[in-house]
Amino acid sequence: MRHTFLLFLLLAVAVSSAQTKYALKIVGTDKPSDFFEKKFAYKSTLRDSTAAVQEMNLFLSKLRNAGYLAASTDSIQADSASMHTYIYVGEPFSQIVLTSGNLDAEQLQASGAKNSIQNNKPISYRQVEQIKSRVIQSAENSGYPFASVRLDSFQYGENISAKLMLTKNDLIKYDTLRIFGKTKVKRVFLKNYLGLKTNRAYNESNISRIKQRLNELQFVEQIQPHTVEFQNGKAAVNLYLKDKRASQFNFLLGFLPGSSGQKLLVTGEARIHLFSPFGVGEEIFLEWQKLQPKTQRLDIRLTYPYIAGLPLGINARFELYKRDTTYLDIDGDYGVQYQTIGSNYLRASLKQKTTILLNPDTAFVRQRRALPTNLDINSNEFALEYFVQKLDYRFNPTSGYVLRLGGSAGVKRIRKNNTIASMFDEIAGKSFEYLYDSIRTKSFQFKIALAFDKYWRLAPRHTIKTAIDGKYFYSPLVFENEMYRLGGVSSLRGFDDQSIFTPYYLMANLEYRFLLSKNSYFSAFFNSAMVKNNAANQKQFDFPYGFGAGAAIETKAGIFGITYAMGTQQNNKISFRSAKIHFGYVNYF
Repeated sequence: MRHTFLLFLLLAVAVSSAQTKYALKIVGTDKPSDFFEKKFAYKSTLRDSTAAVQEMNLFLSKLRNAGYLAASTDSIQADSASMHTYIYVGEPFSQIVLTSGNLDAEQLQASGAKNSIQNNKPISYRQVEQIKSRVIQSAENSGYPFASVRLDSFQYGENISAKLMLTKNDLIKYDTLRIFGKTKVKRVFLKNYLGLKTNRAYNESNISRIKQRLNELQFVEQIQPHTVEFQNGKAAVNLYLKDKRASQFNFLLGFLPGSSGQKLLVTGEARIHLFSPFGVGEEIFLEWQKLQPKTQRLDIRLTYPYIAGLPLGINARFELYKRDTTYLDIDGDYGVQYQTIGSNYLRASLKQKTTILLNPDTAFVRQRRALPTNLDINSNEFALEYFVQKLDYRFNPTSGYVLRLGGSAGVKRIRKNNTIASMFDEIAGKSFEYLYDSIRTKSFQFKIALAFDKYWRLAPRHTIKTAIDGKYFYSPLVFENEMYRLGGVSSLRGFDDQSIFTPYYLMANLEYRFLLSKNSYFSAFFNSAMVKNNAANQKQFDFPYGFGAGAAIETKAGIFGITYAMGTQQNNKISFRSAKIHFGYVNYF
């Protein structure tokens, strides 16, 4: 019985070993049998036939990298236990002259070989491999994922030459996009967002970027890697997704040193940001801010990226800003955007702005016999904006960048204020309406804006954020209510919210983050700006700067944040009494 058990065990091991071994034999048709043994080694025993094919392809790459550019497979004889591959090796050479073969002008340009082919210029074998790789990449991105490239028709003379031949194989087009998992995201949105529209030519670059582009979406995530199935000239892409909490409700409280006898000024901000509530990538944004005493701001935005499955969407914004009892700004921005693949877009819009003086500075008019710094204004502008985003994780990125570039141009009209026009100038003996005759009530204006954020991953838990933000506003007359407003936790930290008025500025930010988790971190920052100085008897430019530290801590209830910042401008000394403290809370649902 004991001998029977040992015999059975030996037979089982032998059968198991036989099942896991597959023999590979490479034979050179133009080389002696010891050529491969002396110069090139390869694995002769492998797991299965698939591993044998991979080993054979790796071996061919080794030959070509060693200068045997003509190396190619002549024939293969294979069965369930072994594979015999017959290879033509050729002779080694360091340079070769390429001819176009069957590549057209566009393919040659994409490969980078056009100049060398036109000039009959010899190139190295490494350059040949790079050219072949680019040709295949171009074919893969044009509907031919199974394309191959080879050198053919070798000629030996003063220089060795060969034709560059492309075999495209079958043309593949996108067919079906399958979505597995619990998600409300619609197929029509993902087809547009990922560039996988039905009957469009297969593009390998789109497939390779699926993971990154899905990571950029706030409201959905992958539960396992995507797969692609090819059949009868069609490619079916399978996505495995689930919804994730992305819509936000957050509020922020700020505690700032008061003025004019007020010991403490409390500011506030509340925001609701809905991401894709109906599954087609739309955004609804509502924000309210109390920035200064009697100063409030309301901001409403709507984005709908794909209308009727087309890469055209709408993007609208309405903003209401009330500056204490002085004036009311009503801003509208209504546009359409052409959505490229991913989150990137090109946007065209009509901007409208109306300023209504609530309480004109009549004392200023009487004393100086001049118009005040704020006036009733109407403006209409045509605007263009280009947006590019490439982040590894949108909520708390560690690498990548965001670029926003825009500009607008249009006409501004200054409206006569009834209160000012009805006032009587006793010196001039007529109504102060005549002051409007000294200014251009209709003029041309334009604006340009640039914002660029870059994230640098230093180590798994260490990230640096750098940012540049600049805007320029040109108009013959720029009034205070038209200027850009800087300051606060979302712009120039260390200063009161929107307390710095300027017609143009350039702002830079440097921030270090130590990551505690995917959404939690400690930070230290320094930000500075160059602004046009509007104060009397001061230099033309001012350079305010601020610095501080902060933290964002994720809990089951949401993300709690705190920022402590100090700032200085116009060469004033930094004071701890003027430090700004902001508390924030973000809840995802």
